[in-house]
Amino acid sequence: MLNEEFLTGLLGNEEVSAEDKIKQILAEHEADTNAATVGLVKKRDELLGKEQKFKEQIASFETEKSGYESKIAELNGLLEKATAGDKKAEEYYNTKLAEMQTKFDGDIEEITKQRDYYLAQHISSLEEKAFEKGLEGLEFVPGLKEGFIARIRMLNSFEPTEVDGGIKFLNKDNRSVEDVIKAFSMTPEGKAYIANTSTGGGARGDTGVQSGAKTMTREEFSKMQAENPTAVQDFFRKGGKIEG
Repeated sequence: MLNEEFLTGLLGNEEVSAEDKIKQILAEHEADTNAATVGLVKKRDELLGKEQKFKEQIASFETEKSGYESKIAELNGLLEKATAGDKKAEEYYNTKLAEMQTKFDGDIEEITKQRDYYLAQHISSLEEKAFEKGLEGLEFVPGLKEGFIARIRMLNSFEPTEVDGGIKFLNKDNRSVEDVIKAFSMTPEGKAYIANTSTGGGARGDTGVQSGAKTMTREEFSKMQAENPTAVQDFFRKGGKIEG
């Protein structure tokens, strides 16, 4: 992996020529890039597979429900013709029809529940894809990625909205998941989660800390985040700074 340890060891080795050092650095960079690409492709394929599965299941449930409704309508029409003028037969068939209607209603209710469940799973899968896209290019301090995502969700409520024939997840200000993540990663609070090596817009730099502002170690910050997440925003609003 192309990191500080690798570079320090290589550059400090006087037995390796400058040309070979450059070759090794380029080779290591290529290996890291390939590994990252394979991981992203695998994740994309998993999400696409989930999405297709959910679409097929939802379509199947809708078709089955429609079939039940057609059967009820057809049966009702046949019974009306068969019992015309026959009071006893009409009462008998009306009783049977009511029994079948009750059964069909129960079946349709169950199908609708399953459809709604898979629809919710489908929406969840699409939202996961939106977050993955928004997080591309950001490298997090070990152990803080989930905290970053949790903070985004705490500060925003995203609703699936149809935009240009597709689904986007927008907050109350009509900002997409991707836009919100990018903006948050540029704030002092967001930068605390992101490693200096990140290629995204939120790589940590000068956070404009106020004179005399409180500082804490990364371990202290992680503890505060776990025990009192609402204190995180207040910490950065007052110009708090993370050491290390």
